[in-house]
Amino acid sequence: MKNYFYLLFIVLFLSACQRSVQSTYYIVRHGEKADDTADPVLSAAGQERAETLKKLLADKNISAVYATSYQRTSLTAQPLADAMQLSIQKYDPRKQKPFIEDLKNIEGKNVLIVGHSNTVRHIANGLFEQDTLKKDLEETDFDNLYIVKRQTAPQKKLSFTAKTYGKPTP
Repeated sequence: MKNYFYLLFIVLFLSACQRSVQSTYYIVRHGEKADDTADPVLSAAGQERAETLKKLLADKNISAVYATSYQRTSLTAQPLADAMQLSIQKYDPRKQKPFIEDLKNIEGKNVLIVGHSNTVRHIANGLFEQDTLKKDLEETDFDNLYIVKRQTAPQKKLSFTAKTYGKPTP
């Protein structure tokens, strides 16, 4: 009987000590483009937006930064990646489902994901596991910041927040 008491005590103690495991995903579209070529760099406004993003997320303990291989996404992510001494991990925007599943497996970290007008919605909805964003971003939208928090332990909890940052876009 005494052994059962100790066993029950240990189980209850370990259950009480189970820590919350939460990951936070910051999802943005790249900054304003310099032109409409296939792979443009950022305009001055886009560079300013990238710097604003860096300042906004500098104290968020970002441990991973993802961007596509296009210059505009990498250049948007670069100031924060440099500030956090991280390399930018590339993802293929045409393979969103496996990318989202890989992101869901990240536990206990804060992550920046820079996408495109036609990918941000899918990434945010996929991480939140609901179709909260109903349509792709407009071509003139650059100031949206979507935050998805995923807690996996002790129980699964998801939250979604939509904000804007930097200078408003029309």
